[in-house]
Amino acid sequence: MQIKALKSDFVKSVLTLMTGTAIAQLIAYLIYPILTRIYSTADMGELGVYTRLVAFIAAIATARYEATLPVAKQDNHAFSLYRLSFRISLIVLTAVFMIGMTYYLLRPYNFSNYIFLLISVLSAYVSVWINLGTNWSVRKKLFRQISVQRMINSVSVNALRLIFGVLNWGAFGLIFGTLLGSFLSIFAFVKTFLSNKKSYASTADLKRMRVLAKNYKSYPTVYLPHVLLDLSVDLALAACIVEFYGKGTFGSYSYAYLMLKLPLSLFGQSLGQVFFNKSSELANQQKSLYPLTMKTLRTLFFLSIVPFTLLFFFGSDLFGVVFGERWIEAGRIAEILAPALMLNFIVSPISSLSLVLSKQKLMFGFGLTVAFFQLFDFGVLPVLMKVLDKFHFTDTGFSSFHWILGFNSVLLSAVYLIIIVLFLRLTKRLYADNV
Repeated sequence: MQIKALKSDFVKSVLTLMTGTAIAQLIAYLIYPILTRIYSTADMGELGVYTRLVAFIAAIATARYEATLPVAKQDNHAFSLYRLSFRISLIVLTAVFMIGMTYYLLRPYNFSNYIFLLISVLSAYVSVWINLGTNWSVRKKLFRQISVQRMINSVSVNALRLIFGVLNWGAFGLIFGTLLGSFLSIFAFVKTFLSNKKSYASTADLKRMRVLAKNYKSYPTVYLPHVLLDLSVDLALAACIVEFYGKGTFGSYSYAYLMLKLPLSLFGQSLGQVFFNKSSELANQQKSLYPLTMKTLRTLFFLSIVPFTLLFFFGSDLFGVVFGERWIEAGRIAEILAPALMLNFIVSPISSLSLVLSKQKLMFGFGLTVAFFQLFDFGVLPVLMKVLDKFHFTDTGFSSFHWILGFNSVLLSAVYLIIIVLFLRLTKRLYADNV
């Protein structure tokens, strides 16, 4: 009965999250074909750089202490960590803004640089609220609140992008619409924080915060470098692709990557957040994580097989019909990336096991491996491919960029398969005597 109740609760929580997320993504899917006929691939390229920069700043801002909220054993400890994360973020974001101002003051005057800096820091601040609010909601099982936030975010962001596109604001419209729309979605999280602030008044104790910060020091010392490594690689890839192939190519790559990541946002993210909550509970009770992990992997595989297979075989045709002829290249890129991102879709939701099982160092090692592959493929291979082009190595209808993407996809697929096998072995071995 207890196992059935666990499964029922798990499925109900996933469905609650997926309903709101599905509606949010459906709205995005309906508006994207309009946006792609308004904005250019170069505009999308600038949006891609902006989103990667904001993600990088937001990750630094909380030192990843927001990830401790679902795993803390007591609610008052979790809320203390909530406060700690927020205080750290205010200090870090202020420092980032001052450093950015100093940098631009030393360069030739360009007003747009200051506007971009301000929007980036404000966007990171909004992201901090979303990350903290989401993790607190996961802990308290407020999955409906997460769903509502995602729906509001999707509606407001995409509606504003559409309005600013009609006004012909270009890349600035995409970026500014993202900031304003995301800001409109955080009020439920802010309200929940303020109401809980009264209930957990004792959590303002600085001594307690210092003790908790020390207890969870692996998050800023091990988990944060891992996350920053991934985000730094994303930024570096953006810079390399823009440098070697131009903003238009990066815009096509960024958009293809976004479309391939949508299934993760639609299903994987919701399932992953519930999985994090359930696996943390099971680990604290010294119960086996293997059945839950296997069930999650099977679900993710069956959810991914159809959409990624269609994209692999018909990506360029689908993108051309749905988003317009200028996005056929993005569809071709999606075909090449589909196998690796299908495996990424399967791995990402269960990656929280590295936190639950205290295997952050191991995952950091995998992160370093992926970073090396990515930087080598996009930072070194373009130079080598220019030499190979002279010998007509790429006279097969594929550009050197396509060859590099294909090679990168194979390497990443191998790494993701190894991670899946490793997680299965770890969960099967640990707590086996309590199964």
